[in-house]
Amino acid sequence: MSNNQTHPLGVLRILERVAPNAPGISDLPQEVAQALDGLALPPSALRAKRIAIGVGSRGIASIDLLVRVLCDWLKAQGARPFVFPAMGSHGGATAEGQHKVLEHYGLTPDFLGAEVLSSMEAVPLGATPEGFQVYMDRQAWEADGVILLNRVKPHTDFSGRIESGILKMIAVGMGKAQGALECHHWSWKFGFEKIIRAMSAKTLATGKILAGVAIVENEFHQVAAVRAEAAEGIVALDEACLQIARPLVARIPFPKLDLLIVEELGKNISGTGLDTKIVGRGVELHEGEAPQIRLIYVRDLTAESAGNALGVGLSDAIHERLYQKIDLKKMYANAKTSMNPPMPRIPIFFPDDQQALAWLLGALGSPEPAEQRMAWIRNTLNLQRIAVSELLAQDAAALSGWRLLPEPFAPGFDDSGNLLTPSL
Repeated sequence: MSNNQTHPLGVLRILERVAPNAPGISDLPQEVAQALDGLALPPSALRAKRIAIGVGSRGIASIDLLVRVLCDWLKAQGARPFVFPAMGSHGGATAEGQHKVLEHYGLTPDFLGAEVLSSMEAVPLGATPEGFQVYMDRQAWEADGVILLNRVKPHTDFSGRIESGILKMIAVGMGKAQGALECHHWSWKFGFEKIIRAMSAKTLATGKILAGVAIVENEFHQVAAVRAEAAEGIVALDEACLQIARPLVARIPFPKLDLLIVEELGKNISGTGLDTKIVGRGVELHEGEAPQIRLIYVRDLTAESAGNALGVGLSDAIHERLYQKIDLKKMYANAKTSMNPPMPRIPIFFPDDQQALAWLLGALGSPEPAEQRMAWIRNTLNLQRIAVSELLAQDAAALSGWRLLPEPFAPGFDDSGNLLTPSL
């Protein structure tokens, strides 16, 4: 957008989600403790044993509280828990980087009352019957048992009966860089679900995994369900929790957009920075699963990403501040592991929002404000509040479960030509 207002943005309205499809859990510690009690693990498996707790790099709601409750529960059983990062090649594929990811989420020894140990060393467990090599974090392997905690949700790279959850953490996250590379290498040929099931089965057969704790979130990024199963029930747990999670995924409630403005992308938001099943790019979709979006503009990178802007290639333009935050070494390490070439591609970047929007609206044919089908979101995980153009606001009147706030507002710019962000 230029200073002479050649391509003006029209006025916007705030569209607000009224309530999630499932409420958040009010007493999370009690819910987690009940789920753990239901495991009925034999006392001999826990008492005086070193138990490794695997935690990933995703920004799970209340992750610090969830892990502390798990640590406290294990200590109450007489176990000696420690936490380790089960996050594949994330954190720049370094032990220090992965430790910092956990630290950023508040997972520190002082808060947890337990050690936090990070290493990239992995133990080879051999091959599956299909020939896929399987690995396991050395510190977890040398522990007396492992409990994994992860969110279950639709995955950004594939669709199946299991997607992102405990089994993927076993195959990819706990396999460190080697396991992640092996999984992604074969998955593009044989399919992600087949590889994940085969590799996780090999690990489960070792008897090292004691249990899995599955977290399901609602559209408000609140924990809506907690389930736990012993090792023999983890496959069924993943499958069941995915069915709970599917209808709770937040969506942009319009079939078509000309322009989507995104405040931030990041690894704590989605494995692909921008959730592919929210923006409708980079993955095969079910009909109506995501809108058709002509152009996407992203303004920033989350601090939690620590420079890993994987998924930036899903956008068409970015702000220069995002570009300046990209750590190519970290992003490329993740990209080489995931073997998804479009994800690390850097699009055109602009020094301010006015210039970016001028170019984007021009590429759309310079629509008049009344013709613009534009939405503005914070990120693809938090979609409770969306700023929409007047044309979309008219369509929003028919949406169930959403409320359109009455007061329109004109997007403003600061002296540097950058947007003044509404409350999203």
